Amino acid sequence: MSNTFHIQGRHASFRLFDTAGAAIDLSGDGNETTLSFTTATVENSTYGSQWMETLSDISDYTVSYSGYFRGGGADSTASKLMLIPGASAANTSFKFSPAGSMPAACATCPNYAGCVNLTGLEIATPTGGMVTLSFTLRARTGSLTCTTGSWSS
Repeated sequence: MSNTFHIQGRHASFRLFDTAGAAIDLSGDGNETTLSFTTATVENSTYGSQWMETLSDISDYTVSYSGYFRGGGADSTASKLMLIPGASAANTSFKFSPAGSMPAACATCPNYAGCVNLTGLEIATPTGGMVTLSFTLRARTGSLTCTTGSWSS
């Protein structure tokens, strides 16, 4: 019997960090975060090969987030996000913990972090519903890191 358990999405934590290291905590407003990791293969077959030979060392990741727009003037989450695409994009990073605020029982739960660029930001205002906020982050430099254990800012 394996020592694994299911994680409910409602516990997830997601934060962005600007150039000064200030956190923009989106955990309380989010309803879906998707981390997608891909590795491209490069063919390097030579003459006389019967099988295709590939290298798989070109990796990329994206993070998609969607949630509810939180107002509040210059201190609102959306206002802070609007500042990121400018000069501060060079040092934007994120931390994502699918298990987030779970109790200490999650000593082996993964926590992901990386340096990213904000590549898309959308605010939707349906007449019959809540105003929503969504954005996409793309790997900037370095790699996606994964640690385990309890997560603190």
